[in-house]
Amino acid sequence: MSDKTENVRAIDRAIDVLECFAVDRHSLSIGEIEKRARLSRPTLYRILSTLMRRGFVRKDGDPPRYRLDIGIGRLADAWTNSLDIVRLATPLLEGLLERYDETVALYLRKDNTRLCVAEVPSRQALSYSRGLGYSGSLIRGASGLAILAFVDPDQAARIIAEEHDAEQARTLRRKLLDIQRDGYALSGGDFIAGAQAIASPVFDRRGEAIGSLGLFGPSARFPAKRVTDCARAVKHSASSLSSLLGHRQS
Repeated sequence: MSDKTENVRAIDRAIDVLECFAVDRHSLSIGEIEKRARLSRPTLYRILSTLMRRGFVRKDGDPPRYRLDIGIGRLADAWTNSLDIVRLATPLLEGLLERYDETVALYLRKDNTRLCVAEVPSRQALSYSRGLGYSGSLIRGASGLAILAFVDPDQAARIIAEEHDAEQARTLRRKLLDIQRDGYALSGGDFIAGAQAIASPVFDRRGEAIGSLGLFGPSARFPAKRVTDCARAVKHSASSLSSLLGHRQS
């Protein structure tokens, strides 16, 4: 076997070891890595030694357990900073526009609000558009609720506390449970009379809900069957954008 081939195999094996770690597997024993990577113990020790020396893995405790180290964080930050979420989202927004000819938009979470960072307006005479830079609460509208349903529960509780009407707060909590179950949010006339909104959350590589992708139009063009069809497509597009951002579906 040539040195070049052996070097490529070593890289493959190192990647196999790194991919043993995940959100729910952040600390692994040597035996657990051996089982997942399917490598011999001597080979595994050599790979781990190299990864530790380069700062990609560290060893803690007795008996020792292995974790990802700061080197991985540097690479992840470099990759994240190279992403342009609007550029990544644009083909997905344009695809929805071509399919339904309804306004589509991308919102990103900013504290307790969502901000419109990309919008492709419908070409139809009767349509709805809030425009780039529009900001609104997370407790109103499909694009806000789609985010709120998937934020940290403690943060969500503080945001829901903005709703001072007790009955409205209870209704909001029920809506959020439905959104968590379905993976998308619906709203009608929350901000504009006669408007229908459909939105689904967008997640980053850490699994955090950072925004939502939404479709908006007059309710007269949205019989129940079309709502279901659009919701399925919006959910799929939001999921595709999340994947591009490094999110892995559980």
